[in-house]
Amino acid sequence: MNEENRFSNAAKNPDVSQRQPSGRVGLRGCWELLIKVIILLILIAILIAYWFGQIGPFGQRGEYDIWAWLILLLMIALLIYLICRQKHFVMLNCGVTQPTGCKHGDPTILSGRILERITGTASGIGFSRYELELVYGTTTIPAGIVYADAAGNPAPALTFGNHQVTSSTLGFVDVQQAVIGAGSGLLLSTAFEVRLHVVGIDGSRKHCQSNFQLAAARSFIKKVGAAFSHTYTDPNEALCSVAPPHALPNTPASVGGGIYVRGAANVYGCAAEKISKVRVWQIPDASFSFVQPANGSLWPPAMPAGSIEISRVEYTDDDQRTKNPLNGMSTWGDILTYEAGWTTRPECVNIDFGIEICWPVPDIVEKLWSTPISGKYTLLLEVEDDVGNTYYDVQRVWVDNQTVDAKIHSIGGLSPCVDLKLSSFVGTTAEILGVAWDPPIVASDPIGQAAPNENFGSYSMAFQKNGGGGGGITVASPGVRVPNIWPGPLVPTDEGVLANWDIVAALDFGSAGPPPAGSPQLGRGQRCAYVISLSVGDTTLVGEGPTNNGNWHLYAINIINDIPV
Repeated sequence: MNEENRFSNAAKNPDVSQRQPSGRVGLRGCWELLIKVIILLILIAILIAYWFGQIGPFGQRGEYDIWAWLILLLMIALLIYLICRQKHFVMLNCGVTQPTGCKHGDPTILSGRILERITGTASGIGFSRYELELVYGTTTIPAGIVYADAAGNPAPALTFGNHQVTSSTLGFVDVQQAVIGAGSGLLLSTAFEVRLHVVGIDGSRKHCQSNFQLAAARSFIKKVGAAFSHTYTDPNEALCSVAPPHALPNTPASVGGGIYVRGAANVYGCAAEKISKVRVWQIPDASFSFVQPANGSLWPPAMPAGSIEISRVEYTDDDQRTKNPLNGMSTWGDILTYEAGWTTRPECVNIDFGIEICWPVPDIVEKLWSTPISGKYTLLLEVEDDVGNTYYDVQRVWVDNQTVDAKIHSIGGLSPCVDLKLSSFVGTTAEILGVAWDPPIVASDPIGQAAPNENFGSYSMAFQKNGGGGGGITVASPGVRVPNIWPGPLVPTDEGVLANWDIVAALDFGSAGPPPAGSPQLGRGQRCAYVISLSVGDTTLVGEGPTNNGNWHLYAINIINDIPV
């Protein structure tokens, strides 16, 4: 590839056609230089002639004048000085020695930024300035360059290099801006190029470049069971019940049962740095105060008492890595919880004429996270590469595996096994008392009666005639716990009104009958056993669902339709 094709910057640099070929000397002001050279040659010829005594410096013969001699030498020196001072000769030096290879950036050079130092040479006779470019593929990222001042320190206000540099700091790559400029392409490649253009006073340019890769990793938890993380880069974000990109407000969610943890755990970008370990920890965290370790910090971090490693994957060769990537490219990421150790799975291909060939490949086996007792936990994901670099992410999780309370105490003031007569409820309703209640996850938590600590869902009631039909019972307040006590706990005598059932309207056929087959009603003078059911549920996302914690209670009663015909 020739230089014109390699640096197609003519549109951005009007003097690009005046580039200085590598290793050559450029010229400027050719006619002015020619006149000066002719005058210089004449003066030198006079000096030579005078030296050999043929003529004096101004044409006279046989005379020696020290002042004439000095004037002649001064004129020659002045012309040489003017030629050099006015830089008719342009000879530029260009070289980039860093960055090359795999780079991580340095957060200590300039507060608030992660920079990677660019070192090299931009100098020469006739030097005017130097320019730096950061290129990703075919895209130039202007914001990715920070120039250095003469002392080699970052100078964000500079838009070009205004001093000569020899084997020292030219500027810096702003790593964050490099990543932003690369966009989604960075998911596949982290290869960048730094281009240096040294510009002469005649507009000529000399070019050089270096190539490097940014070390990159994907380490985050994106989904826990059926609960979603909308902004998974925020370590304090609550899991939600509605998947992104649905608009907020959204309801913070609790989870329970056996669930998968999903996200990404991948190291890429540098051939010399490959994923080595993936670990997930369950940390009891009543105040959600466990601090996410800084990337690059040594393992293990300070782990609170009661922490449990719930998953570990250790890669030892490239075959394991390529056959089991955890790059999180799917909608909700890859499963991050696995059984210990390796096994194999068959991978098959079909070729022409129906031939199928299969090979065993390394395999890791997914496992569910058996969520612990109810409470607040932090999940810690740690990804490590084979040279010891570490990357972390945390996700705050409310776990709810508590039993929902559901119980019918009485119907119409009657205890179980007592006959209920419809005539007692003509013109009124049968009050159903009982419990439809769910305890808070953490009764003493400062969040109080707010989601997800308050996660009571709803309750409903129905009736079923033995051998016949059934129907629903209108409850008092389906979305309010009964009794409406917070935070509890309840005592055995606590109860509330579940429903005021218009039992006559629901069960009286209105005549002696018999009612049609499958009817839930009773003909007058008839009696039958009925089952009253209560169903209570919360909003916890149980398993991969979404299903919820729930409970049932069945209440059998014998009902007599003793209303006169």
